[in-house]
Amino acid sequence: MSVASLASPPCSPSCWALPSPPPRQAHSTGPASMHIRTILLYAQDSRGLGHITRSLTVARQVLARYPDLVAYIATKSPIAENFALPERCDYIKLPTRLTPDTIQQTALEEDAAIRRFRKIRGQLLREAALGLAPELVLVDHEPLGSAGEFREGLCALKSQSPGTRFVFGMRDIMDDPAGIRALWRELGVYDALEHLYDGIAVYGSPKVYDVAEAYALPESVRAKLHYCGYVVRDPPAVESGRVREQLGLPRDGPLVLATVGSGCDGFPVLEAARAAVACLEAKLPDLHAVLVTGPYMPAEHQAVLRERVTPTCRVCTRADTFELMASADAIVSMGGYNSVCEALLLARPLVIVPRATHKIEQRIRAEALAAQGLAQWVHPKDLSGNRLTEALEWALRCDRRAHARRVREVIPSFDGAARLNAYLSRWLGTEPSVSPPMSRDGPAVMSVGT
Repeated sequence: MSVASLASPPCSPSCWALPSPPPRQAHSTGPASMHIRTILLYAQDSRGLGHITRSLTVARQVLARYPDLVAYIATKSPIAENFALPERCDYIKLPTRLTPDTIQQTALEEDAAIRRFRKIRGQLLREAALGLAPELVLVDHEPLGSAGEFREGLCALKSQSPGTRFVFGMRDIMDDPAGIRALWRELGVYDALEHLYDGIAVYGSPKVYDVAEAYALPESVRAKLHYCGYVVRDPPAVESGRVREQLGLPRDGPLVLATVGSGCDGFPVLEAARAAVACLEAKLPDLHAVLVTGPYMPAEHQAVLRERVTPTCRVCTRADTFELMASADAIVSMGGYNSVCEALLLARPLVIVPRATHKIEQRIRAEALAAQGLAQWVHPKDLSGNRLTEALEWALRCDRRAHARRVREVIPSFDGAARLNAYLSRWLGTEPSVSPPMSRDGPAVMSVGT
């Protein structure tokens, strides 16, 4: 059964076809005229971390620029509260479907439950959008929400709040292009891109991936595209030796970081990385490694890793992987957008093992970066052989300065959040920043195990 078949039916195209309102006037920063404005962000994470991380990065940038703005992030992520919020920002928690392990549902029961929860989330999104009447709505990744759950809310907001502006924020690489095109036709996304959205922000570079061609965007929609570059958190200011000491590791010597995002399906990658590090210890006796399991790796898999690691290796359940990347000499990672962008920003030699699912977004990203000489990648089916060991040895022996130069040749900057902020000023105005300092950037570090 397709995702679209579980979604609510498309709105009539006339839903989007409303006269364009006059542009809002930029607000003065003088206290006499300042009033509260709202931006609503939609991040569709369920078990991943990427969309909520990116949405928080964007919110920090926007709120720092506009002292009269507040932000709400609608998400069903069950671990959203683990991330540090900037001031003037809050979550709208959308419910996730919970099923006790002792209950076995039939396929029909499961489909009915999925539909029911999509309807609940859709109703909450509609009420939130209409109640907030935001100045701007920024929808991440899914133009109509996950399987269309935000469709009715967007349609109602367009009708009842004609001054609201709508921007779709998309990764450059979403999934198999043919599959995305088919899904968008089925859900009515092309109509929404043409008639609902005022702008489309692409979080990437046309040098790496051309979204207009990949997703067959019509000319009327291509005119709305704006490449912002890669959206990455501000790089951490860390002292490598201190970070290593906190993990009980020597201050010097080569360090490998292996990270698998949320971790739900990352055990094979970390186990292969552990084995590759063990193989390389004979050649590099000072080699150490940190394996970050992520919050969703099953406890039994974490226990296996801890039983098998040597004293030169540490296993962390949750950590700020950006800080660890800044302290590492080589990185093994799945091919998620945020992890890859952070490694590239820091110019760390990177080995990508894309997620082994029916979705091929991570494999496309790995292939595109390898073709540019920015990374090596290993197919998940090749983890049992020597391929990962060979790729990791390349990363450890890589000329770091030459690698950094190559990264900058292909991707001159990683200021996508700032560029997005400038792009949104078309609709939000151009107030100078007078806001107080934001809270610490990034996820809270919850636990570190050995």
